[in-house]
Amino acid sequence: MPMDRFDRAIIAALQDDARMPIAEIAERVSLSATPVSRRLKHLEEDGIIRGYAPILDMRKLGFELDAYVLINLETHNDENIDRFEQEILSNPYVVSCNAVTGDMDYLLHVIARNVDHLNQSTLKALVRIPGVRDVKSIIALEAIKSLQSVPLD
Repeated sequence: MPMDRFDRAIIAALQDDARMPIAEIAERVSLSATPVSRRLKHLEEDGIIRGYAPILDMRKLGFELDAYVLINLETHNDENIDRFEQEILSNPYVVSCNAVTGDMDYLLHVIARNVDHLNQSTLKALVRIPGVRDVKSIIALEAIKSLQSVPLD
């Protein structure tokens, strides 16, 4: 089902505050609570809204480093790819992993408590995965822009 202006307004309200009560969303989008609730249920069932999660301050949780790690595999056979992806899925410090185009195969976003922790918990572990050829890391100094929302136009 295509989204209309009410669906977009509901999503925009939730992007501002995912804990906003239905009554407040209804007031904000100029609908009553029942249609807002029904629309919200459809957005969830259609997978447009996949869940609700808190936005955490990693530094306050002790993770002082944000790093981006580029990985290149030796070969691109199913066994190498499956082994690598299973290792990534089991590493709690890898917060995201994307297959990418270009000179490298994967881009990982990694969090760490400090440089030693990054080296021990992630970089050494990545280098030891059979089939990994190159590992390059970039430490982020400052986040200039980090959005949790998407444009709805």
